[in-house]
Amino acid sequence: MKGKKQIDNSSMSLGQQRRLEKKREVERVKRNALLGKVISYSLIVLISAGLVGALGYSIYRNVTKIKASSDYSTYLTDDGLIKDVTANELVDLTDYKNITAPLSEIEYTDESVEKDIKSLLEEHKELSKETDAAIKDGDKVNIDYVGSVDGVEFSGGNTDGKGADLEIGSNSYVDDFETQLIGHKIGDKVTVNVTFPADYSSADLAGKDAVFEVVINGIYVTPEFTDAFVKENLSENASTAAEYKEYLKKTNYDKNLDTWLEKYLLENTTVKSYPAKYFNHLKSIKKYEDQMSVEYMNNLYSSMGYNQTTTFEEYVGMSEAKYDAKLDDVIKDRAKKTLLYQAIYEKEGLSASKDDYAAYFDEDSTGGYDAQVEQQGVGYVMQQIIDKKVLDYVKDLVTVK
Repeated sequence: MKGKKQIDNSSMSLGQQRRLEKKREVERVKRNALLGKVISYSLIVLISAGLVGALGYSIYRNVTKIKASSDYSTYLTDDGLIKDVTANELVDLTDYKNITAPLSEIEYTDESVEKDIKSLLEEHKELSKETDAAIKDGDKVNIDYVGSVDGVEFSGGNTDGKGADLEIGSNSYVDDFETQLIGHKIGDKVTVNVTFPADYSSADLAGKDAVFEVVINGIYVTPEFTDAFVKENLSENASTAAEYKEYLKKTNYDKNLDTWLEKYLLENTTVKSYPAKYFNHLKSIKKYEDQMSVEYMNNLYSSMGYNQTTTFEEYVGMSEAKYDAKLDDVIKDRAKKTLLYQAIYEKEGLSASKDDYAAYFDEDSTGGYDAQVEQQGVGYVMQQIIDKKVLDYVKDLVTVK
């Protein structure tokens, strides 16, 4: 047999056997001690490596983590320009003085105007209690009702005379409740028979036959688009129906041209380099805006009585670290837009002042120049004015055909 020589204990005296056994025990202790040291050292190495890795990642995140900022005017002068930056040196502009835009993508057609007016009239429907028109599919009506099962009124099945609005065909009421009202008129009392679905949310009503005694209070009537309607509801924009149609065509034409032109300028301008400090600050602003969106959404849930919250990572659909890493791509167009507008502003020697604010922004909805400066700083507000002024300047040079 290969290996260590086997010792025959049978020929040894008792004392010899004890000394041999003691020697073996000492060797075992030494071996175990050495093994323990090896294991301890290995654990220390592994733990140290883990701590170094964790520490390294922590340092990495501290360096790469984007800190949200609500200071919109950082790195902007009070004139609305990026500090210490000559934009013309950072971009290659397209030939913005010789642009042709396709009329088919800009014009606001008569069909679009009529569609807008129809939607507008729908918003101004009024409840009529006098019309002799019969209810038809698509009508909006106001009704009262009392519901019962086997002759016994059930909870939640009574409007208590307060009236309830219902759009016929919306299928918001159970079974074919709505279709049974078609053909009836104001003042009619209608007996409606329905069957609640087997999986209805109320176990007491699920699968049960029910009867509703319905009274039709009124039908919502769509007004006509007349001069009188325009004067009453749209006097800020026009005084006659014809004027309002022209207003719709012009304002939407301008919006379409703005949208098309801004997209064209972005697609045909090349950025040679981005100003690092300003670029990184735009990432901080974007993160702040997304955080505020999460907060707004959670506050909205709370105000509606929902006991739920959404985390920032749930809102953006990724970890915060991954979100931070993607911000470069997210804000490039934002930075590019600012640079190209500033470059044209510089090149053409344009000027802007606080007095221009009212020409571009609705002071009633924004609170005016001073209110916006208080919120976002003078630099940012002036930057917005510059963007509008440059777009107007280029728009006057565009040929649409």
